[in-house]
Amino acid sequence: MAQASNCFLRLPLELRQHVYTTYFSSLNLTYPHLSPPPFLTSSRQLREESLHLYWQNARFNFKGTKHLVDFLFSIDQAALSNLRHISVCGFPLPLYPNSADASGYVTFSFNYVLLLFPGLQLATFEVTDPYHGDGVGEDGWGHNATYTTVESLIQSQGYKELIYTVAHDRFMKPVSFTSYGVGSPPQTETTGREPQPSTWDAMIKAKDGAESGAAVTMFRLLHDSNRRIPLKTAFETVQTETEEVADGQIEIRVKRGQGVDYMQKGADADVDEWGQRLLDMFKDSTWKEILEEDLYVDAEDDPTAHL
Repeated sequence: MAQASNCFLRLPLELRQHVYTTYFSSLNLTYPHLSPPPFLTSSRQLREESLHLYWQNARFNFKGTKHLVDFLFSIDQAALSNLRHISVCGFPLPLYPNSADASGYVTFSFNYVLLLFPGLQLATFEVTDPYHGDGVGEDGWGHNATYTTVESLIQSQGYKELIYTVAHDRFMKPVSFTSYGVGSPPQTETTGREPQPSTWDAMIKAKDGAESGAAVTMFRLLHDSNRRIPLKTAFETVQTETEEVADGQIEIRVKRGQGVDYMQKGADADVDEWGQRLLDMFKDSTWKEILEEDLYVDAEDDPTAHL
């Protein structure tokens, strides 16, 4: 191995970096089963030359939010700042405020997790929706959670391109909730929906600039192929060569504008009340302490039950 390394190191640095980039770009790694690539362990020089390219080019996959948070808190700031490609199922994050207050936990939407990692600047951020699909108890709470999570991620920092995938388009329909009070008639409240993706597209253009190239687009993914059909409206029926298709996964793509600063700022960002509440929790406790004190509630078997 040492002889092979010596031969490789005789190549020009530019060529070696091309080899590193090509190799690392082929890596599709799933946490927690991450094995260090040979380049990172064979010699100190190879590690110093290639480590940043490893973080910039490898794709890291996480089955859920807890695994993502475990991993991001386990790496140093240099690795976090160089990390570029993540795929995750975006479960909510329920936490008890502290061990002395066990009266109830707070469920934070997935988008708030990004605030915990200042310096994050992903090139691609692929998020699978947890509230819809096979084996999921779908309801109006989940429909609303998907819709608001997408909207909140559009307003978030930390990525250049977001790809959010949902099992179907039912979350785009208005949701009605009826509450029943003692001695009073039932009250029905309907959560409406704006036209999409046009409203979200206007939102990102207002954020990054109308001429920046920022855009939100929506696609239907066909069941029987890898084809992606662009949608102008949420419930549009698409025509293939053989049939009309009105179902299939929905893919929402959010592209940030050219030249905009999309780095996650964490506590330095302009955050809302919920975001500040999460940041305050992590001022008082580390993630390890939160887990050790059983302040984290596992929502990944039934996410809608924790909304």
